[in-house]
Amino acid sequence: MNTIVLIVPYFGKLPSNFQLWLEGCRFNSSIDWLLFLDDHQVYDYPDNVIVTYTSFDEMKKKIQRLYDFPITLEEPYKLCDYRVAYGEIFKEEIRKYQYWGYCDIDLLFGNIRKFIIDEVLKTYEKIGFQGHLTIFKNNPETAKRYRNNLEGIPTYKYIFTTPDSCMFDEDIIDAVYKHLKIPVFKKVYFAHLLKYFKDFHLGHLPKEDEYKNKDNIFSWNQGKLYRHYLKNGIAHKEEMLYIHFFCRDMNIKIRNYGKLSQIIIYPNSIEEYNNLISESIIKRKAHTSVIIFKLRYLYKNRYKLSFWKILDYLDKSRKETRGFKN
Repeated sequence: MNTIVLIVPYFGKLPSNFQLWLEGCRFNSSIDWLLFLDDHQVYDYPDNVIVTYTSFDEMKKKIQRLYDFPITLEEPYKLCDYRVAYGEIFKEEIRKYQYWGYCDIDLLFGNIRKFIIDEVLKTYEKIGFQGHLTIFKNNPETAKRYRNNLEGIPTYKYIFTTPDSCMFDEDIIDAVYKHLKIPVFKKVYFAHLLKYFKDFHLGHLPKEDEYKNKDNIFSWNQGKLYRHYLKNGIAHKEEMLYIHFFCRDMNIKIRNYGKLSQIIIYPNSIEEYNNLISESIIKRKAHTSVIIFKLRYLYKNRYKLSFWKILDYLDKSRKETRGFKN
């Protein structure tokens, strides 16, 4: 089996879903995670999650040593632009692996190996097109792809010297691969929850699957993630790679992770549920109040919001929801 490691530097207080994220890692025991943290809270880390405690300043120094120009890395969120360089930045730490990648922690993994099979790994140099989860072959040539100076595409030096977030880990590295005509594995096996919908509404799906967004919830059981939806009033389910909560404020009602079995995931809660997921459960759990949803978002982000940011949020919410209704 091809060896994979995912690299996750995270600085600041870990989110409330972190132990659940770790459970998703635990059930993917053939994959390793390298975490670089400054939060020393006690968690039940599985054996395949290797934690290094360090500071954001030390991480910045580590990255700076790779470049002969002064980088800009003033806030942890800017690390997303450096993800494409992790093959070089963490060269020594990932030496023994055949593949390396990066991922978010506001998600819950299902069975990764069911979707990212060895045939996919052998066929593609780059697997994934979103920052939630992207994997690369571990070799010097691939590690340097981000250094290509291509017409019409911002250079890595520009991105590494501007304080702005440039989405290097998503749009720009994707443009590099497209320009170089290197195939990328882009099948959408994941559930990306759109930010401004009160109910679960998945993006990146074909139009013919749009009906699944009307009434849908998720379940997770011992490492397997399912989307449950209604078709002609009948319950159906499909297994998925992971669910990306995308800044959604989830109320996690799990008391004992050590005895965790099946959980149910719906707007905007996660709770233990060991019964059959029926049509009536899907219908009842799939919807929440738009007022409660927006108030929860505003309360969660209350210290970051200004009057203008609130107006911007409401405008984006209106445009995104209207775009899918038309």
